[in-house]
Amino acid sequence: MEIKTNILYIDDNNQNLPLIETVLNDDFNIVSSDGNSPIVELVMEVQPQIILLDIKLEGKSGYDLCKELRNSDISADIIVIFVSALSTVEDKLVAYASGGDDYISKPFDIVGLCHKFKRLEKRIKEKDFLKERITKTSHVAFSSMKQVSELGLLIEFFKDTLTIWTPDPLLLKISEFFNQFDVHFSLEFRLNEEVLQYPTDKVSTLELEVLSFGKKAKRIVVFGKNILFSSQRCSILVKQLPMDDDDLLGRIRDHFAILLNIIDSRLMFMNTENRRSNMRGKALDSLNEALAADVIEIKQNVLTQEKKLLSLLSELTCNMDKKAYTMGLSSEQEVELMGLFEESKGQFQDVIGASVLIDNKVENINRLLIAAEIIKWSIDDKK
Repeated sequence: MEIKTNILYIDDNNQNLPLIETVLNDDFNIVSSDGNSPIVELVMEVQPQIILLDIKLEGKSGYDLCKELRNSDISADIIVIFVSALSTVEDKLVAYASGGDDYISKPFDIVGLCHKFKRLEKRIKEKDFLKERITKTSHVAFSSMKQVSELGLLIEFFKDTLTIWTPDPLLLKISEFFNQFDVHFSLEFRLNEEVLQYPTDKVSTLELEVLSFGKKAKRIVVFGKNILFSSQRCSILVKQLPMDDDDLLGRIRDHFAILLNIIDSRLMFMNTENRRSNMRGKALDSLNEALAADVIEIKQNVLTQEKKLLSLLSELTCNMDKKAYTMGLSSEQEVELMGLFEESKGQFQDVIGASVLIDNKVENINRLLIAAEIIKWSIDDKK
């Protein structure tokens, strides 16, 4: 059903009021007044789109009523048409100066007045349609601007978290992101065998259960004024959202779903790096163990060799003493021969000393590997 245009007719002539109401009431909503009611209150009650206003009224004139109406905050879109037997140019100029939009001289043609109202009604509807379109367009433009701005925040978050390799700095960036949307949240990280929940001192037992439920839940679950976003490695509970704002709620769902993808990817890289770090640590531990075993074996071999060399040297010395006695050598020859053996003994001891030097070198290698392990863990801690 088409809504009729509201027309307020103000005239203190009791003969004119019924005539206007009778002729025009089929096409318009006609409300009549004798002009004694306060104009602003009357307009607020009737909500007219058109006012047909007689100039000569008892008390205030139509000019005064129009000025009072135009000085209020409610008359911007109301069309005021003056009606009067006065028809001079000066009268019409005063009417326009008072805030009137049109002027009809009495006596007026009712049929012609009806056609005028229909044209005005068409213009009013076109104007209302344009206003509605402008409002919708402005809303869409504003929403688009907001969305671009919010997508910029997501891009900044992505860039800022590219070099983050531990949970605490990532939690800080997530908190900064949600603060810009002015929403409250709690979340759970699932890193390999470790589960981290935040904020640690403000999450209720029920929220902890909801976050844990995220491991098996759908990607987005809405309940009450809350939304749970879940992935393989992360659950985010966003709380007390404005559910009556469909546009904002839609943007939040889209943006936070993208945020979840970024966080989940970051956690995946953390998991991968942690596994690699653990593998490097285990490989280094195995290398240290193997080297330590080799060092012990080298030491044992060196000690065994030293003992064998000393034993052989002692046995050889003893045998030469015996042979020198049975060979009938002179004292000078015996002294010369024993001197050669003593010299050889010294050379053997030099060889033993060289083995000790080798042992020291191996120990130094072991210390260097330990130092390399310390450096490696310090690098991981910085990440």
